[in-house]
Amino acid sequence: MRILSNTKDGLKRCYNVLISKEELEVAADAKLQEAAKKAKLDGFRPGKVPVDIVKRMYGSGIVSESKEEAIKNAAKQVIKDERLMVMLSHSVKVVRDDEEGLEFAMQLEVNPVFELKDLSGIELKKYVVNIGDEYVSDELARLRKIAKKWIEGEETDEVKDGCKVVIDLITAKLNKKKKSKEIKDVEIVVKETIDEYELSQATFQISKSLIGAKVSDVRIFNMTGSPNSVECKACVKKIFNPSEHQLDDDFAKDIGFKTLEEVKEVVKSNNAKRCEGIAKGIMRRDLLDKISDMYDFPIPEGLIQVETKEVIRQISEEARKIGKKFTPQIEEECSKIAEKRVRLGFVIAEIAKKENIIVSSPEITEAIRSIANMYPGKEETIWDTYTRREALPVVIGPILEKKVVDFLLEKIKISEEVACSYEKLIEIDEEPFDFFKDDVAAVSDESTDTATVAEDAATSADEGENENRSEESVEVEAEAAEDKKTPDAE
Repeated sequence: MRILSNTKDGLKRCYNVLISKEELEVAADAKLQEAAKKAKLDGFRPGKVPVDIVKRMYGSGIVSESKEEAIKNAAKQVIKDERLMVMLSHSVKVVRDDEEGLEFAMQLEVNPVFELKDLSGIELKKYVVNIGDEYVSDELARLRKIAKKWIEGEETDEVKDGCKVVIDLITAKLNKKKKSKEIKDVEIVVKETIDEYELSQATFQISKSLIGAKVSDVRIFNMTGSPNSVECKACVKKIFNPSEHQLDDDFAKDIGFKTLEEVKEVVKSNNAKRCEGIAKGIMRRDLLDKISDMYDFPIPEGLIQVETKEVIRQISEEARKIGKKFTPQIEEECSKIAEKRVRLGFVIAEIAKKENIIVSSPEITEAIRSIANMYPGKEETIWDTYTRREALPVVIGPILEKKVVDFLLEKIKISEEVACSYEKLIEIDEEPFDFFKDDVAAVSDESTDTATVAEDAATSADEGENENRSEESVEVEAEAAEDKKTPDAE
């Protein structure tokens, strides 16, 4: 193998490489020998088929395969000999295949070479939110609405949307010779509309059938959704109406705390930590922006194209969610973001190399596990996908970036601390991603509730009361699902 010519154009490289006829013959012979050892033909013991017979029967295919492998090995050797640093795979094209040998052209883009710049002059602002009594009061009022207080109703009360009922439930499969099953004291919080209901389809059907019933009433209905429906009989035993708690120690005890003061402290502490995390995230972003502005070296066009497709996918998905159009102007902005990301990635990698910052195997494992946990039931598939060599950069990249940025934040000067409200902090945090300004703000308002331990405790009260309901509803739904898999043979 020898390089006939090479050309350079920025980061692009093109090599014309010749593999001699002798090298091709050696590669083909080796491939034939390998095939002969694996060949199975009548009249010959396994692995004892003569090479000339294998050549006569499969020669053209084996020779073609050996040439492809020779080109692949020659391309790798060129990259190694020329000491080329590349991130994307190269492309090859056969120029000629004659008596002299096989010539191919290899095109690729090399990684940029640049000098790291001094970051000591960078200054950042740190936003600080004071979680005052007014904010804590607003959070307590919200928690009080979440944590319902149930008051048993009168015998004349009817089941309505939002109330809680206790029922005895009898289920039996239609057209099946099986005994019915009775489930005692099932608790259900009734919802009239499926859009508002967050539990199973089966539980919703039970809930809907009870609307208007009174204590001791019996409702009979079929659980739909399978070829062999499940007949259900529900007897209403108790009806509870929702009521709001008073903000006192009894309320605190109902949501898992000893006193109201303890709830206030938890709300204040957790939201202070949340605000601190958001503020640090803003500092990380500002630091990356300032670093990005310091560099303008050329980067591989292939990487920009790959990253642009990913950015467009993310932003167009956001547009679809909020019902907005993905305009050409937004697409152009996506291209700029992609170029910035790629260039910044090279800088981050170079800083990591200089400072010996690495991503450990346990960190990779934990990251993949976190991704897998986002897809219940598909954990094994996700694990197999992300542990492949070609997928690892997707996992390693974000971890390395965070480690490098946190390393730099310890050295970067904080020019000032800026006091602001929680609402202002959220606005600053969302500002750079505001492609669809009014709509994104509306979506963000819904998705940025301050999740606290107190809130979790408040909602867990209802969840605990509904635990039996959920389990039994799953049983009903499982019976319906079983019918889908095994239709009645009759």
